[in-house]
Amino acid sequence: MQPRVFDLEVIGETKGRNNMSCGQYQQCIACGSKMETFIERISDDRYGCPGVYAIDRCVSCGHMSTTPRLTEEDLPALYSNYYPRREIDFGALEREAALVEKPLAGFRRWIAGTDNQGHYLAKPGQKVLDIGCGSCLSLLEMRRLGVECWGVEADPNVRTIAEKYALRVHIGNIHDVPFADQKFDLIVLNQVIEHVPDPLAMLTALKDRLNSGGRVVLAFPNTGSFHRKLWKERWINWHIPYHQNHFNRTSFALLARRSGYDVERIRTITPNLWSVLQLRMSREQRQEGKASNTWSESGDSQKPPSFIQKVRNVAVSRGARLAGVMMGFGNRTLDAMGQGDSLLVELRLSATKN
Repeated sequence: MQPRVFDLEVIGETKGRNNMSCGQYQQCIACGSKMETFIERISDDRYGCPGVYAIDRCVSCGHMSTTPRLTEEDLPALYSNYYPRREIDFGALEREAALVEKPLAGFRRWIAGTDNQGHYLAKPGQKVLDIGCGSCLSLLEMRRLGVECWGVEADPNVRTIAEKYALRVHIGNIHDVPFADQKFDLIVLNQVIEHVPDPLAMLTALKDRLNSGGRVVLAFPNTGSFHRKLWKERWINWHIPYHQNHFNRTSFALLARRSGYDVERIRTITPNLWSVLQLRMSREQRQEGKASNTWSESGDSQKPPSFIQKVRNVAVSRGARLAGVMMGFGNRTLDAMGQGDSLLVELRLSATKN
């Protein structure tokens, strides 16, 4: 059966491209202001999903969104067909999870910029829900650290991983009300909220799932980053059409308050690997409907490699030690200045009711 998302190729060409003013009739989800076209033509430069899209930008808070929009119903087909989880390297996954218990693991994550993951803030004994748990690496890490964990994932390919390791994973979305009898001390969304067609509804749905004093921690790309301004349309974190919303510090704080949360902490963290991949992607010639050699072996999105092993190979082959140290220093400096590529945000329920 043809995935529904393929219809968006036609929609993108007719609605998005032939009526480029369509964005101005939409309201910003963060502040309600007018949206205008920011990038007129952009497509999937990783996995070769067909379709042409645009990015609209709020004239007030700078929030950006992908148009035409996807729906929750589009996501399973999109991720099942194009995201690299159909062939799982279980050995690589287990080796990666084991690193969380190594000496100086936290320091190593800070140096590499891989501490931009909310589940690392969990404490032993806490109950944690990871929405968009992906390869289930976060769940395996939390299990090793003595954290009680549950996961939600839209990609049906992940069911194989969950069953192999006896993990509590719901295939679907939070609106299905999974694990209905359970409340959580921490809910994490690692590189997820930008994928969600309706992030306001998502954040609202989480409020009743928190224990008293519980937190929601989110990590997502930062459109206010130095790298986004430098690379412009070639920035790897546009990640069209998978990323439906593109936040900056201001726009997400507005959305959080609108959803009934207080921002407890917000900071930027730049994974060094992202910088390596950005440099590799900058040398590729983008072709609509064709997978990138950086993200998929031989440009064939139908036979994706283990993503964990792939990024390890990239880091080893392209990151000489001296260059890696310099890159790490540069990224930690950008993070200190609030110009890093990824935002890590901690939310608590607002003390005042909306």
